[in-house]
Amino acid sequence: MGTFILIFSILIAAVCFWSSIKLILLYLKVNAWQKVNATIISKKVELHKKISTRNSPYGIFVEYRYNYNGSEYKNDKVYLVELIKGQTNHTQAAATRVIDKMENELSIFVNPKDPQESVMFCNGIVLYVVVFFFGIMSLLIGCSYYK
Repeated sequence: MGTFILIFSILIAAVCFWSSIKLILLYLKVNAWQKVNATIISKKVELHKKISTRNSPYGIFVEYRYNYNGSEYKNDKVYLVELIKGQTNHTQAAATRVIDKMENELSIFVNPKDPQESVMFCNGIVLYVVVFFFGIMSLLIGCSYYK
């Protein structure tokens, strides 16, 4: 039984380490991007086209326009995870609250090497660090059961 718990805890830890390190590095990279002002063109709450949870199937879809080095760009990336083809899930009420708080003018993060790449929100590093520590806890628990 101890071997099973150890193997299971190593698998959980590996997933925690891989995902948290990937997102922490992305956060640090995006946080170094240049901030520019953007104007929201459209914003809405819709059901995700991709499969998501039953309890939180809604997404926030925002299209915005910004100028960078004299050129105009449009994008629709809201959260960091969208830069790596992920999605955020919300209840309809929570997504509506986020949309309602968005003003028509806001600051976004623009990749200076590829100005077509941008994102509205660069936050959440605490969550990624917590996931990393869950990986450590998983390893510690697995090792304590293995004898």
